Amino acid sequence: MKYLLQKTGNYFDKYFNTNNVRKVELSILRIAVFAFLVHLFIIFLGNNFLYFKSLQHSYLKAIYTPFSFILFYEVFLLVIIIPKSISEFVGKQFEVITLITLRSFFHDIADLDLRNLININNPEFISLLYDLLASLIMLSLTILYYKIYQSNRKSDIINELTNFINIKKLVSLSMILILFLLSISSFYVWGTAMWEALKLNQNYPNPNTVFYADFFSIMIFVDVLLLLISFTYHFSFFTIFRNASFIITTILIRMSLTIDKPMNYIIILIGFLFSIISFYLYSLRNTKNKPIA
Repeated sequence: MKYLLQKTGNYFDKYFNTNNVRKVELSILRIAVFAFLVHLFIIFLGNNFLYFKSLQHSYLKAIYTPFSFILFYEVFLLVIIIPKSISEFVGKQFEVITLITLRSFFHDIADLDLRNLININNPEFISLLYDLLASLIMLSLTILYYKIYQSNRKSDIINELTNFINIKKLVSLSMILILFLLSISSFYVWGTAMWEALKLNQNYPNPNTVFYADFFSIMIFVDVLLLLISFTYHFSFFTIFRNASFIITTILIRMSLTIDKPMNYIIILIGFLFSIISFYLYSLRNTKNKPIA
């Protein structure tokens, strides 16, 4: 078993180093640019040719497409960051859900009729305000979280056994495979639903519920698995509480993806605050008790 874990760790280090990750980033960015241009062209056809009338939309809708690819790259980074640090892994989850919220603005603004006077009582306009306000608060809380993490990074880093690091690399590799399969499956489901919606010109599918809801459901069990495995190397009440708070945040993020605004954002912010406060209290305890786990 030890030999298998070592081989897995070496494989992870070989194929997911900085250079290869950069190549993936550039590839996704090129695809994002291409998809953006294609989406603009499709909207052009819908807006100018009667035959493609079902594709008629605001050109602002096209911004949503490249942003989705950027968001997917962030999810990829979330997966490969698992072996580094649980705290950093949670911070990346904050980043992902913040970008999902910001992406919602690009989705919603395309549905707003800009030719009409913007009215504070307009539900679509209010939805935009929710997106902007929530994303700003999430950004602020993410910065705060990283400040706490950076100020306690030395005490938060533990001398983990090589086996545990390799186990996390194995989990990361498994998640990469799941991410790949889930992407294909979700794209097929979303594409089928979108085709039906285009024919009926209604009930457009929400990609958050197609892909990200499933992804964060899996992440909940990954968090629990890492927590349980860590107990075999170190057992501490304070570490249990901190890691459990991270799991609770992941659960709340997952719940928020299928709840309407503004309740979904309220749930996310509760999750953010719970993790941040727990992490801060944990760090206070660790400054007085070194070395820590």
